[in-house]
Amino acid sequence: MVNRRKFIHQGVLSIGALAGSPLLSGGLTLTGRQFNFDLRLEAEEDIYSYTPANNGAGPMWGQGMTSVIRMGDQVFASGLETVPEVKGLSNCRWMLFKRYDSGWKLEAKDLINLTREPCSLSVFKNEKVLLSVNPKQADSCTEYCLTHPEILSFSGRNLQMPYDRLVPVWKNNPGFNDHSYRALAVDTKNNELILFQNYMYHHAEWSFLNRNGVWQSSGAIQWPTDVYNDKETPLRLCYSNVAIRDKQVYFFSTGDIVEPIDEWRKYKKDLTGAAWDYVFRRLYFSWTDDITKKPFGSWIEISNRDKTAGHIRNQDLWLDKEGNVHLLWIEYAIDERLRERFFPGEKQERSLLYATIRKGNVIVRRALVTYKEGDRDHVAVEGNARFHALADGRLFVVYYRKGQLANEQKVSENCIMEVFANGEHSAPRVIPFKKAFIQFQTANERAGCAPSNRLDMLGVQEGKQNTISYGQVDIR
Repeated sequence: MVNRRKFIHQGVLSIGALAGSPLLSGGLTLTGRQFNFDLRLEAEEDIYSYTPANNGAGPMWGQGMTSVIRMGDQVFASGLETVPEVKGLSNCRWMLFKRYDSGWKLEAKDLINLTREPCSLSVFKNEKVLLSVNPKQADSCTEYCLTHPEILSFSGRNLQMPYDRLVPVWKNNPGFNDHSYRALAVDTKNNELILFQNYMYHHAEWSFLNRNGVWQSSGAIQWPTDVYNDKETPLRLCYSNVAIRDKQVYFFSTGDIVEPIDEWRKYKKDLTGAAWDYVFRRLYFSWTDDITKKPFGSWIEISNRDKTAGHIRNQDLWLDKEGNVHLLWIEYAIDERLRERFFPGEKQERSLLYATIRKGNVIVRRALVTYKEGDRDHVAVEGNARFHALADGRLFVVYYRKGQLANEQKVSENCIMEVFANGEHSAPRVIPFKKAFIQFQTANERAGCAPSNRLDMLGVQEGKQNTISYGQVDIR
């Protein structure tokens, strides 16, 4: 059976035992107060269409980072072009777009290298557009091919000019491959960045570029572990949200491992016929006060849904001016396929959750949106959620919800709400898109974008198969 020890174990600090405390109780909505903001839709347009690569990834696969950025009045997006004649998993090439008054224009694309995963974007304050790439090395390889991660630096004023290659220096390059699960974060004030790249199921290597353009330091972040079926298991973290400020680095991610409970794994194989089933059930946070001098601290387990085979996915991480860390994630309480046999009587609950961490302590934990099985309105948060900070420091949460109301009206829409320091929040407002973004990313501060009253979204809209679209909304 699963080991459910709490508190500090094997370098992991759990807050699961605190879930019943008043500080961590969920679901508080303000009443009797008005929170004023208006929304104005500025743009809703398609950028490009693509052919599915069928390689286990896709244009929205790098969801821990972003493929859309804003630099002042300029907006950029990266994309993937499938090369159908190429065999193997690395059968795509990156594309780079810029938005003009007349629409989106393809400004640059790779003509030589092949990759599997989307190439995410970030920006430096000197008008440099940074593209994270992971090209494979051997043409004859088709699966788990050796790769050479780099950062390509373009002039934001002219993407067609030759780019610079920023090649990370690794403490120990164990042989990266096309399953990178990489994470990139930028400190635009200091023109510094950090790049993480996973090595198989073991750990992630990282490399830090300082303000002088020197890869100053590198190291590894080891995954948390636990014991399942009497065997110590590393809990590989993927699709990570990472932020960096003044050499302080914050890491927020979900475990992504093959079903560790033998009995559950066998039962799901009988149901699906699949030999494996990856699960996301444990949520972790760690940080270092100085990436050049100090190691990452012990893992803090933010949430754990092992007991009923639930589901958790980290969504976003934001740093406020005081240095508090704000976390956003989605949880499902149970795997309904297993309920009748393994935990009958358990009820489904789907929530969008928020927490604030100050100096390593969780000081706020709230459910912003919750659907409980049996509610009259069967509407739940699905897909993605993101933070968005305005220029004045106000913080918002953007998300997608879907379902059916008690009156049988179907709901599929993007919503936005303001969130306050104590976890309270305004009532949600519907963003007036013609078609909801069922998957999306946003231009954000972790990628070096400045806080803005303009929300830039990139993603897949409902009913638009194999098309990547863009939405722009003013928050007033």
